[in-house]
Amino acid sequence: MEKQGDKKKKREDVVQEAKNFFDDYKKEIRQSAGKVAKINFQAISEFSPMLAEAIIEAPEDTIQAMQEALEESFPNLVENSRIRLDNLPKTAFVKIREVRANHLDQLIWVEGIVRQASDVRPQVVNARFECPNCGAILSVLQIDKKFHEPSKCSCMWK
Repeated sequence: MEKQGDKKKKREDVVQEAKNFFDDYKKEIRQSAGKVAKINFQAISEFSPMLAEAIIEAPEDTIQAMQEALEESFPNLVENSRIRLDNLPKTAFVKIREVRANHLDQLIWVEGIVRQASDVRPQVVNARFECPNCGAILSVLQIDKKFHEPSKCSCMWK
């Protein structure tokens, strides 16, 4: 099991390596900066094999550390931006029908076609009701998909 100090040191190394990469590729970063910073994985791999390997081995932690480094490197240019990787290695390609549990927590690349998109529908988490008799406000947690109303008020109104 990895010690906490080793993990912190590794994260600091990743952040520093990402800062070095961003410093070297300022022009490309500025062109793609905004809410999404598209970064060519091949450029990362050529610049720093250590950083590329970290992305493949622990993508979630590494990309989060890279986002931190991006914000520190370009504080006025990007704020809350997301890093998106482009040009991933062919070894990361997996056919959708072949995705299995062993792919969890790994960086994979899949191809597909969006056939239909729908609006995002809000989900009620907590509903508040006003009693028509006494005016009391009753909160009801909405745990399942079925909508629940209060059964009765403290004034015994049904």
